[in-house]
Amino acid sequence: MFKSLIRLWPPIIVETAEQRRSFVYQTFINLACFSILALAQWIPLMFFPRILDLAKDHESTFVLAFFVGMLLFLVFLLSDQLRHMDCMNWIIALVIVECEIVAITLLAAGTSFVYMVISLIVALIIMVFGMLLGFLMTYDLTKNIRFMFTVIFCTFLLSIYIAVFLAILKLTWPFFVYAAVIALMVLFVLVYHMQYILGSGAVRASLKDDKLAALLLFTDFLALFMLTFYWRPTRGDKQ
Repeated sequence: MFKSLIRLWPPIIVETAEQRRSFVYQTFINLACFSILALAQWIPLMFFPRILDLAKDHESTFVLAFFVGMLLFLVFLLSDQLRHMDCMNWIIALVIVECEIVAITLLAAGTSFVYMVISLIVALIIMVFGMLLGFLMTYDLTKNIRFMFTVIFCTFLLSIYIAVFLAILKLTWPFFVYAAVIALMVLFVLVYHMQYILGSGAVRASLKDDKLAALLLFTDFLALFMLTFYWRPTRGDKQ
């Protein structure tokens, strides 16, 4: 599965299968650390209802945390120098993860423990399926970035269309169509990221980018997890 790489120009790169395998292991260890950090902050919310009132009183703070996290993620993604700085890359990665976790807290605070667990399992099943698909698929998605951009742009247009349905026509069923489309798009992106991390495609992650690779997978999981918040009853609903 893991292939050696020798590229003479530009610049000279020599990569063995053992190095790529070690990189993949390190990526999943980082992903596990990010996931444990998230669960350690989300699960206690289920047992402290007062946090829900606190979250509602500071909604703008949680929304701001999300945008700050995405901005830092973009900078981290585009800056090779920042990603390859010892210690600093860990600090930035943890700040990004914490911003994402805090942003999700606003949605998770009003959810019962049972529905929280069910949603995590559903998102995890889709995540594992996407990873296996990326591991087993022989077709190289990394060569078709234009097609991916087209899919994402069409999904963006669909988002605007669904927002009109929800806000103006007061219809709720289009959201489930939208959620299915988004889940398929995230699954497509997840397969792309897996091929990028495994090094099985034309575009492969640098062996120094294990933090970035873990962040990509963690953000994919959050995208799937957030889709489950719409249908779940909250503590204030009749169950």
